[in-house]
Amino acid sequence: MDSVEILMSVSELGWHGMPMTSTGGIGRESAGVARSVESIVTASVSVALLPLGFLHVSSIGSLDPLTTVISDYVFQPGGYALIGAAAISLAVACAALATGLRRADLPAARIPAVLFVSAAVALVLVAAFPTHTPGTPPGLVSNLHRVAGGWVFAVLPLAAWVVAARARSAPAWEPAAVPLTWAAGIASVISIFFLLNHVPIVIGGSPFFPFLGGVQRVLYAAVMVVLVMTARATRLAAERVLDPVPVSPRLRGAA
Repeated sequence: MDSVEILMSVSELGWHGMPMTSTGGIGRESAGVARSVESIVTASVSVALLPLGFLHVSSIGSLDPLTTVISDYVFQPGGYALIGAAAISLAVACAALATGLRRADLPAARIPAVLFVSAAVALVLVAAFPTHTPGTPPGLVSNLHRVAGGWVFAVLPLAAWVVAARARSAPAWEPAAVPLTWAAGIASVISIFFLLNHVPIVIGGSPFFPFLGGVQRVLYAAVMVVLVMTARATRLAAERVLDPVPVSPRLRGAA
C-alpha cells in the first residue's frame, strides 16, 4: 500500500463529509467552536444573574419575591433596562447553543437548534415588551410579554430533553444523556406547574398556588442550569471526537 492509500484510509471520515478527528482540522475547528459556545453560555448566564440580583436586593422591603413575578421588577428604578439586559444575555446563550449543537455533531441537531433559536427570539420579545402595571388590565404589549415568557420557560427544558434523547445514539454525546435528562426533566416539571398556574389567573385573576413568584425563581434557576449543562455537554462531545482514529492492523502491517 503506498502513502496515498494510507492517507486516504486514515482520513476516511473526512472524505465522507463527517467531522475529522485529531488527524485533520475539521474536528479541531468544531471543538474550538464548542469551547467558545460553553464560554459564551457561562458568561451570558452570569451576566443575566447580575441585574436580576441587583433588582432583588434593591427591592427588599417593597416587593415580596415569593409572590411577585420577575416581570414586575420592570417598574423599579432601572428595571426595564436591567430586565432587558438579563433577557438579551440569555438570548445570546440560546443562539450560541443552537450553533454549538450542529458543530459538535449531535445527531439530528436541527430540531433542538430550532427550539433554542425560538427561545432566543422570545427572550428578545420579553426584553422589548414589558408587562402591564399591577392592578391594571393587560394589553397587547403585556400579552406579548406573557406569551414570549411562557414560551421560553416551556421550550428550553424541552430543547434540553431533545438533546439528551439524541445523545443516547452518539458515542461522543452518550455520557451527557442521563444527567441532562434529569436536569431537563426537573425543569420541565417546574415549568408545567408554573405555566398551569396561569390558567386560573386568566380565568379568575389569581393563581391556584399563592407563591408563584417563588416557583418562577426556582424555574429560572433550573433553566440556567440546563443551559450551562447543555453547553458543557456540547464542548465535551466535540472534544471526544478528537480522540485519535485507531490504526487498523492492515495499516500497521503496511508500515
